[in-house]
Amino acid sequence: MGVELGKGDDGRVRARPDAPPTVRTGASPARTTPPPAPYVKREPSAPPQQEQGRGLNPHAMGLANAVWMAAWIVAFAQGWIGLALALMFSQGAAMGYLKHQGVPWAGHAAERRARRLERHRRRAGRREPAPVEAASPPALPDPLAAAERALAAAVVRAETSGGRMDAEAVGLVREVDRLLRPLLAQLRTREADPQVRHDLETLAGEHLPRTVDDYLVLPDDYAHEHRTAAGTTPADELRSQLQLLVEGCRQLREAVLARDVDRQQQQSRFLEAKFRKSDLDL
Repeated sequence: MGVELGKGDDGRVRARPDAPPTVRTGASPARTTPPPAPYVKREPSAPPQQEQGRGLNPHAMGLANAVWMAAWIVAFAQGWIGLALALMFSQGAAMGYLKHQGVPWAGHAAERRARRLERHRRRAGRREPAPVEAASPPALPDPLAAAERALAAAVVRAETSGGRMDAEAVGLVREVDRLLRPLLAQLRTREADPQVRHDLETLAGEHLPRTVDDYLVLPDDYAHEHRTAAGTTPADELRSQLQLLVEGCRQLREAVLARDVDRQQQQSRFLEAKFRKSDLDL
């Protein structure tokens, strides 16, 4: 029940509203209204940034206003009443335009300057030389390919010597080629002893071409008629050198094939040790 507060203008008794009911829990009454929300600290909101206008800054505005006022004061002093009145009454409009729009020709000048700078940048970009790519290191020559080319060229020179090399010498050159070419091709796919590999490349790339070239540089009559201190002609020396080269090729062939046979025997022993069952397992 509320408490009477007196009568109002309409003659009715005013009463204060009852307080919210309380619930007693132990010695102190408990509130039935919900507790206030916890305090959450909020960062102050920054005012939205306004875009900077095209007008003059405050310092420039003060200077323009002073110059404009001085202009119409001077006009009054000189007796130019019409001009002075026009300047005085148009000062507010002119200052407002300068405040919001700036000097009319300033924007055009800035645009022209920006366009001029852009043209200079484009021209500089066209004149700029293209970046030079880093030169890759030259590839190392393949000694095996060089030996094969030298061997083929020596055979061609011997076969096209026009009779300056007799048939026996040309046959020996062909025999060296027949023995060396398969061995050189085998070096690309199979591992060989480094010394054997070097001997094959040297024989095909240096020894045979030098033997053929040293003979062909001699005149034909001198090569067949001149006698050395040992009583042999250059043609005889050529056949002797080619026979030695053929013998060297055969020895290198045996070394390469012997290595292949040894590798095959090692594989056989490995397979026997791994897969053949002993008598104890039977």
